Amino acid sequence: MSYSSEEETDISDSELDEYVDRCYEQLKDGSRKVKFSDEVYRCPYCPGKKKLVYALKDLLQHASDVGKGSQNRDIKHKGKHLGLVRYIKNDLVQEDLSSELAGLALEVPTGNGVSELFVWPWMGILANVDADKSSRLKNDLAERGFDPVRVRLLSTGGYAVVEFKRDWSGFYKAIMFEKEFEVDRHGKKDYCAAPHLGDELYGWVARDDDYKLKGSLGEYLQKNGDLKTISDLVVDEKRKTGLLIANLSDTIQELRTRVDELESNYCKPPAAVIHIASQKDEMQ
Repeated sequence: MSYSSEEETDISDSELDEYVDRCYEQLKDGSRKVKFSDEVYRCPYCPGKKKLVYALKDLLQHASDVGKGSQNRDIKHKGKHLGLVRYIKNDLVQEDLSSELAGLALEVPTGNGVSELFVWPWMGILANVDADKSSRLKNDLAERGFDPVRVRLLSTGGYAVVEFKRDWSGFYKAIMFEKEFEVDRHGKKDYCAAPHLGDELYGWVARDDDYKLKGSLGEYLQKNGDLKTISDLVVDEKRKTGLLIANLSDTIQELRTRVDELESNYCKPPAAVIHIASQKDEMQ
């Protein structure tokens, strides 16, 4: 069921969640158009703004800013943008990243991106961690859709390391983890630039500069991971696939040889039968 703007009435704070759900469903069923091409997106709720065209990450930033803005903003306007944030994160971002990662898994990427060094297995870093609340970190991240394998609280520095699955789905979750913190202005750059951290968490994907750090964080990453580029991992994956196919071919050939031997032995008369037949020939 679709809803027109004329049907909307003022809503209260208590009705905001339901209104966000309704706006999200409108976006999902196509009542409001957001994506115009692979690189061009528009905010369906701000047609009069000077900036009409956005890259996806910029549209997410815009929607997040409006949705979390001043309490004096019109509640419906905030609700629409919160619905847009949910739609981008749950539908558009996953669609775009899934397509991108599918390409990575099929062929070695080219360009500047191949030289970026990640910690492998995929790991994320949480900074400004309150040790007293660390027991809930894994559950909190799982509820946000990041599917962590485990979360390790480090003994010093206020860091925790998030470990993701050792496949492309793990990389996808790690990137989503990083992007969400960046959108909320709690990424690595924000952490390094913040004069006062407060009690908020900061997060990002572990890369070579984190790996080379002195102290508990660098030591943990060096002990439990290696530095790999995306290109390295794709080549390794292809090599392992090639070895697997070669091993399977050898196994199949060995089985065929064994079957041929068994068939040959099965069809050949036993030695005793051959001996009796030979004796009969001599008697004749």
